[in-house]
Amino acid sequence: MTKRRLLITSGLPYANGAIHLGHMVEAIQTDVFARAMRMMGHEALYMCADDTHGTPIEINATKRGITPEALIKEAWASHTADFKGFDIDFANYYTTHSEENKTLAYDIFAKLQAAGHIREEVVKQLYSESLGRFLPDRYVKGGCPKCGAPDQYGDVCEVCKSRYDAMELVDPHCVLDGSTPVVRESRHLFISLSNLVDELREFAKSDALSDEVRNFVMTWINEGLQDWNISRDKPYFGFEIPGYPDKFFYVWLDAPVGYIATTLSWCKQHGASLDTYWRSKDTEIWHFIGKDIIYFHTLFWPAMLKVAGYEMPHRIHAHGFLTVNGKKMSKSRGTFILASKYLEVLPAAYLRFYFAAKLSTGVEDIDLNIEDFYYRVRSGLIDNLANLHNRSFSFAATKLDGRLASSHYDEACRTLLDETKKRIQNEIIPAYESLDTATAIKVICEIGNAANLFYQEQAPWTHLKEGRQDAARAIVTACADVVRMIAIAIKPVVPDFSAKIFAQLGLHDQNLADLDAHLNDHNSVQNVEKTYIRPERETFDALTMPAESVQENAQETAQTTVLPGDEKTPLNTAPEIVRAPLKDAIDYEDFEKLDIRVGKILACEKVKKSNKLVCCQVEIGHPDGPVQIVAGIAKHYEPEALINRNVLVLTNLKPRQLFGLESRGMILAASDDAGLELPGTLLRAPGATVR
Repeated sequence: MTKRRLLITSGLPYANGAIHLGHMVEAIQTDVFARAMRMMGHEALYMCADDTHGTPIEINATKRGITPEALIKEAWASHTADFKGFDIDFANYYTTHSEENKTLAYDIFAKLQAAGHIREEVVKQLYSESLGRFLPDRYVKGGCPKCGAPDQYGDVCEVCKSRYDAMELVDPHCVLDGSTPVVRESRHLFISLSNLVDELREFAKSDALSDEVRNFVMTWINEGLQDWNISRDKPYFGFEIPGYPDKFFYVWLDAPVGYIATTLSWCKQHGASLDTYWRSKDTEIWHFIGKDIIYFHTLFWPAMLKVAGYEMPHRIHAHGFLTVNGKKMSKSRGTFILASKYLEVLPAAYLRFYFAAKLSTGVEDIDLNIEDFYYRVRSGLIDNLANLHNRSFSFAATKLDGRLASSHYDEACRTLLDETKKRIQNEIIPAYESLDTATAIKVICEIGNAANLFYQEQAPWTHLKEGRQDAARAIVTACADVVRMIAIAIKPVVPDFSAKIFAQLGLHDQNLADLDAHLNDHNSVQNVEKTYIRPERETFDALTMPAESVQENAQETAQTTVLPGDEKTPLNTAPEIVRAPLKDAIDYEDFEKLDIRVGKILACEKVKKSNKLVCCQVEIGHPDGPVQIVAGIAKHYEPEALINRNVLVLTNLKPRQLFGLESRGMILAASDDAGLELPGTLLRAPGATVR
């Protein structure tokens, strides 16, 4: 495998606010990719910084009675603490308010100027007489000049997505004090993008952009590129433009230069050359951004890089916005979730796992659905992967003196390990490389399900009870080795899980190159502890509660008895009663014929050509092992959310064919106009009879 060198960045968080979970979508996706590349043996440096300049910084600092420098220093400390809490592994996290950034911005401007791409023009702008300042686009609102939508900012309409000049707004007003702005003239500097249209068109056609993003960019180019205003009038917090007193670089000029400046800062610390990373065709430059800043990163930024003699981006990946429970994040609904608040409630690993399971190559929005979040983490990370670790490692530690051995592997053990390795190499690694982490997580969970089923079917406790200790040790060792390989495969997503696995096996940090370093007779498990504790649903619900309600709700929950298996319905709540006629009465003898048991869903997938059915393999304690049940619950539950979940099963229903599949039982559910709910029985073991 040829070793690659990657310089990876994500969009720079603005220093005027705290980190929220919308920021974490991008940071987690970028970090997972960078970690995956390093796991494969490549050099991958993840660079990021605070975006620190602009009018909002200056105004907010003035309101608080502090300097802008003090404000951005405060923000940097807050941001880095939040990122550290989420295990984001930066090579360097810097600031755009640095000498490196200033020097580089001046150099790029000088080259643009020398090449004849800078021009001056007197423009009309909106001016606040009450504040004594020109108003940036985002400090003016009014009616959209294209579609008429009210309350739109002065640069782009959030309703029809049209771009326009703030001067075109209908009935504009200043968002700071509500005053009506007047029109004044000011001289400004522009980059003539029209001079670079051929170069930008060539870049847009390259592999750096996905087809979806390319279509956006080509439309903008074909409609005609407008020259870009890169100057702002004082008062403004930023870099003053050389040769133009009282004029400052617009924040969007020096912000992306921060990618290079952050790299330069790192190079100074490590004795490296900046040219190795920004002027070498041997380095791949990857930008991860939100879809709202595609225009800047695919037109303005490449234009600056081209003229200044830097390498063009190898790939610009855009992702969608984050919604919570299907709605735009909102403080009033309690769904504007700060990173710091999340970390007070849940482990970072849960969100890293969930976002990775949802993210792929497209720019569609990502929804943090709290119910799906809970069940996806519960079924995939906890009841599957963490459970496989705990049951195999704990058995080895308590029943086999912690000693492992592969010398007595049978064909089933060897097949399990071979299949695990093949799936990691042939499916998971390509998925990471193509940014399809959703597929990577899906396959990892399938590997976990297969190993859990293997463990259950092989039943090492039975072998041990009957005196076949070597066979029991072989089964447990094979499962422990699957856990080790899973820990390698999932390390980019939940590095703390992997670190615990390696430590309990007494191994060094492992990467893809260690996939073949299988456990053998010389290995053992030590200091076994659970990787994660099974979470309660109420903890997840607390994420979307107003801050003042979380503590009060927690106190109420602590005093509330919860129905077994129904963690959302406290006994002291009074849901609306649903009344309907009862069916004809039956004799007790008829009821006695029903065999209702607790079942555990071991595997689940959607039935092809059906939008209602899922096909499940369910452990019900049947003498012949798990049974197959086809259930009509696909509209209410994703298959991944059902795996390892306990359900009620009518087990002695006569088999029937559904879409060519034999169903040997019925999963019981409760439904009303609000939807369908599976009453779990989490306090009972699979196979327990319900009476």
